[in-house]
Amino acid sequence: MIARRWILLWVALAAACGDAEEAPAPSPPSGLEADPWTPMTEAALTARIEEARAEARASGRRVLLEFVATWCEDCREVVRLSHEDPARSTIEESYVVVYVEVGRFDRHRALIAEHHVDRIATLVVLDPETGRRVGRTTLEPITGGQRGLTSAALADWLRAPTPG
Repeated sequence: MIARRWILLWVALAAACGDAEEAPAPSPPSGLEADPWTPMTEAALTARIEEARAEARASGRRVLLEFVATWCEDCREVVRLSHEDPARSTIEESYVVVYVEVGRFDRHRALIAEHHVDRIATLVVLDPETGRRVGRTTLEPITGGQRGLTSAALADWLRAPTPG
Protein backbone atom coordinates (compact mmCIF):
# COMPACT_ATOMS: atom_id res chain seq x y z
CA MET A 1 0.00 0.00 0.00
CA ILE A 2 2.81 2.43 0.86
CA ALA A 3 4.63 1.64 -2.39
CA ARG A 4 1.42 2.33 -4.32
CA ARG A 5 1.07 5.76 -2.66
CA TRP A 6 4.66 6.64 -3.56
CA ILE A 7 4.07 5.61 -7.16
CA LEU A 8 0.91 7.71 -7.36
CA LEU A 9 2.70 10.66 -5.78
CA TRP A 10 5.60 10.29 -8.22
CA VAL A 11 3.21 10.11 -11.22
CA ALA A 12 1.33 13.20 -10.01
CA LEU A 13 4.55 15.17 -9.54
CA ALA A 14 5.90 14.07 -12.92
CA ALA A 15 2.67 15.13 -14.60
CA ALA A 16 2.71 18.51 -12.87
CA CYS A 17 6.33 19.12 -13.84
CA GLY A 18 5.71 18.03 -17.41
CA ASP A 19 3.10 20.75 -17.88
CA ALA A 20 5.43 23.50 -16.73
CA GLU A 21 7.01 25.43 -19.57
CA GLU A 22 10.67 26.25 -19.39
CA ALA A 23 11.30 29.95 -19.07
CA PRO A 24 13.35 31.30 -21.96
CA ALA A 25 16.95 32.03 -21.10
CA PRO A 26 17.46 35.71 -20.41
CA SER A 27 19.34 37.68 -23.03
CA PRO A 28 22.90 38.44 -22.01
CA PRO A 29 23.45 42.02 -20.94
CA SER A 30 24.58 44.41 -23.64
CA GLY A 31 26.37 47.73 -23.81
CA LEU A 32 28.32 48.80 -20.76
CA GLU A 33 26.57 46.10 -18.75
CA ALA A 34 27.98 43.30 -20.92
CA ASP A 35 30.96 41.31 -19.72
CA PRO A 36 33.85 42.60 -21.84
CA TRP A 37 35.94 39.50 -21.18
CA THR A 38 33.52 36.93 -22.59
CA PRO A 39 34.66 35.64 -25.99
CA MET A 40 32.06 35.44 -28.76
CA THR A 41 31.95 33.33 -31.87
CA GLU A 42 32.26 35.11 -35.20
CA ALA A 43 28.54 34.59 -35.83
CA ALA A 44 27.56 35.90 -32.39
CA LEU A 45 29.77 38.96 -32.76
CA THR A 46 28.45 39.73 -36.25
CA ALA A 47 24.88 39.43 -34.94
CA ARG A 48 25.69 41.63 -31.93
CA ILE A 49 27.19 44.34 -34.16
CA GLU A 50 24.10 44.28 -36.40
CA GLU A 51 21.85 44.52 -33.32
CA ALA A 52 23.93 47.43 -32.05
CA ARG A 53 23.69 49.21 -35.42
CA ALA A 54 19.90 48.80 -35.41
CA GLU A 55 19.66 50.03 -31.83
CA ALA A 56 21.96 52.97 -32.62
CA ARG A 57 19.92 53.94 -35.71
CA ALA A 58 16.69 53.82 -33.70
CA SER A 59 18.13 55.93 -30.87
CA GLY A 60 20.25 58.41 -32.84
CA ARG A 61 23.52 57.10 -31.43
CA ARG A 62 26.68 55.53 -32.86
CA VAL A 63 28.28 52.13 -32.31
CA LEU A 64 31.40 51.91 -30.15
CA LEU A 65 33.54 48.81 -30.66
CA GLU A 66 35.93 48.25 -27.76
CA PHE A 67 38.71 45.84 -28.73
CA VAL A 68 39.92 44.20 -25.51
CA ALA A 69 41.64 41.12 -24.09
CA THR A 70 41.69 39.61 -20.62
CA TRP A 71 45.49 39.77 -20.37
CA CYS A 72 45.67 43.47 -21.33
CA GLU A 73 46.27 45.92 -18.46
CA ASP A 74 45.40 48.88 -20.67
CA CYS A 75 42.10 47.25 -21.63
CA ARG A 76 41.13 46.71 -18.00
CA GLU A 77 41.91 50.35 -17.25
CA VAL A 78 39.94 51.68 -20.24
CA VAL A 79 36.95 49.50 -19.31
CA ARG A 80 37.19 50.76 -15.71
CA LEU A 81 37.36 54.39 -16.86
CA SER A 82 34.45 53.91 -19.25
CA HIS A 83 32.28 52.88 -16.28
CA GLU A 84 33.06 56.13 -14.41
CA ASP A 85 31.45 59.49 -15.06
CA PRO A 86 31.77 61.54 -17.19
CA ALA A 87 32.78 58.82 -19.70
CA ARG A 88 29.91 56.55 -18.63
CA SER A 89 27.22 59.17 -19.20
CA THR A 90 28.79 60.19 -22.53
CA ILE A 91 28.79 56.56 -23.67
CA GLU A 92 25.22 55.95 -22.51
CA GLU A 93 23.98 59.12 -24.29
CA SER A 94 25.93 58.71 -27.53
CA TYR A 95 26.86 55.07 -28.11
CA VAL A 96 25.79 51.46 -28.24
CA VAL A 97 28.80 49.48 -26.99
CA VAL A 98 30.05 46.17 -28.37
CA TYR A 99 33.07 44.55 -26.72
CA VAL A 100 35.36 42.59 -29.05
CA GLU A 101 37.47 40.16 -27.00
CA VAL A 102 40.42 39.43 -29.30
CA GLY A 103 42.21 36.80 -27.22
CA ARG A 104 45.85 36.92 -28.29
CA PHE A 105 44.81 38.48 -31.60
CA ASP A 106 43.64 35.02 -32.65
CA ARG A 107 39.92 35.89 -32.56
CA HIS A 108 37.97 38.08 -34.96
CA ARG A 109 40.94 38.53 -37.30
CA ALA A 110 38.83 39.93 -40.16
CA LEU A 111 37.37 42.65 -37.92
CA ILE A 112 40.84 43.39 -36.50
CA ALA A 113 42.20 43.79 -40.04
CA GLU A 114 39.22 45.83 -41.24
CA HIS A 115 39.71 48.39 -38.47
CA HIS A 116 43.54 48.28 -38.45
CA VAL A 117 43.75 47.16 -34.83
CA ASP A 118 47.40 46.43 -34.12
CA ARG A 119 47.36 47.28 -30.40
CA ILE A 120 44.74 47.29 -27.70
CA ALA A 121 42.78 48.84 -26.06
CA THR A 122 41.43 50.24 -29.31
CA LEU A 123 38.11 52.05 -29.63
CA VAL A 124 36.38 52.22 -33.01
CA VAL A 125 33.31 54.36 -33.70
CA LEU A 126 30.96 53.16 -36.44
CA ASP A 127 28.30 55.08 -38.31
CA PRO A 128 25.17 52.99 -37.70
CA GLU A 129 23.76 53.65 -41.18
CA THR A 130 26.76 52.59 -43.23
CA GLY A 131 28.81 50.56 -40.75
CA ARG A 132 31.84 52.63 -41.74
CA ARG A 133 34.49 53.64 -39.26
CA VAL A 134 34.23 57.33 -38.34
CA GLY A 135 36.60 57.36 -35.38
CA ARG A 136 39.41 55.28 -33.98
CA THR A 137 41.95 55.53 -31.19
CA THR A 138 44.25 53.25 -29.26
CA LEU A 139 44.48 54.01 -25.57
CA GLU A 140 47.38 52.78 -23.47
CA PRO A 141 46.85 54.39 -20.06
CA ILE A 142 49.16 51.94 -18.29
CA THR A 143 51.86 50.95 -20.78
CA GLY A 144 51.92 53.73 -23.34
CA GLY A 145 51.49 57.37 -24.18
CA GLN A 146 48.22 58.04 -22.35
CA ARG A 147 49.52 57.42 -18.85
CA GLY A 148 47.20 59.03 -16.38
CA LEU A 149 44.20 58.88 -18.74
CA THR A 150 41.08 60.04 -16.93
CA SER A 151 37.41 59.41 -17.43
CA ALA A 152 37.08 63.09 -18.40
CA ALA A 153 39.74 62.78 -21.12
CA LEU A 154 38.07 59.64 -22.44
CA ALA A 155 34.72 61.45 -22.48
CA ASP A 156 36.31 64.33 -24.42
CA TRP A 157 37.49 61.96 -27.15
CA LEU A 158 34.12 60.20 -27.22
CA ARG A 159 32.33 63.53 -27.75
CA ALA A 160 34.42 64.25 -30.85
CA PRO A 161 36.07 61.02 -32.05
CA THR A 162 38.89 61.47 -34.51
CA PRO A 163 39.47 59.20 -37.48
CA GLY A 164 42.44 57.01 -36.91
